[in-house]
Amino acid sequence: MTKEEIRAAIFDLSKEERFSLLSEFSIYPVEDSINFSRKELLDNKQGCCPHCKSLNYKKHGMDKGSQRYKCKGCERTFTEFTGTWMAYLHRKDLAEDYLNLMEEELSLDKIKNRLQINKKTAFDWRHKILSACEQQNSDSFNGITESDETFIPYSEKAFAILKENHISEEIHQNREV
Repeated sequence: MTKEEIRAAIFDLSKEERFSLLSEFSIYPVEDSINFSRKELLDNKQGCCPHCKSLNYKKHGMDKGSQRYKCKGCERTFTEFTGTWMAYLHRKDLAEDYLNLMEEELSLDKIKNRLQINKKTAFDWRHKILSACEQQNSDSFNGITESDETFIPYSEKAFAILKENHISEEIHQNREV
């Protein structure tokens, strides 16, 4: 049976049968679940160039264990990590474990001890992830936006000092006359 025949047979199944089949296959580790979806999209020509958004690209060798692609539109190369928080990480194999530990709200010290990484690395990864989440959720407000009142402390200390200086200047000027 070829890959296309298997794919056709899977799509002939009902939605519930497909989910059941996928759950049976999910017990077998295929790849990191973080990278799997984007890599699969790019390999099946369903992704796009992160630089120019062109759909016309080809495989272009390997780069440190990950597939490299070359865009035919802008002639630039990219991997499945380009434009993500995982770009330029040396230990991509620890990314999923790091996310799980971060989800458990562990401190940087506990994460560094469990993953055997430097505390600066744990700090940098956390900030890469948080900035990626912030960029993803940076949509502007739509509809009605409400806010509560804000209390700002008010003091006239500075005015009193200025007033004293002004009075002392007047007294000084009157003495000179």
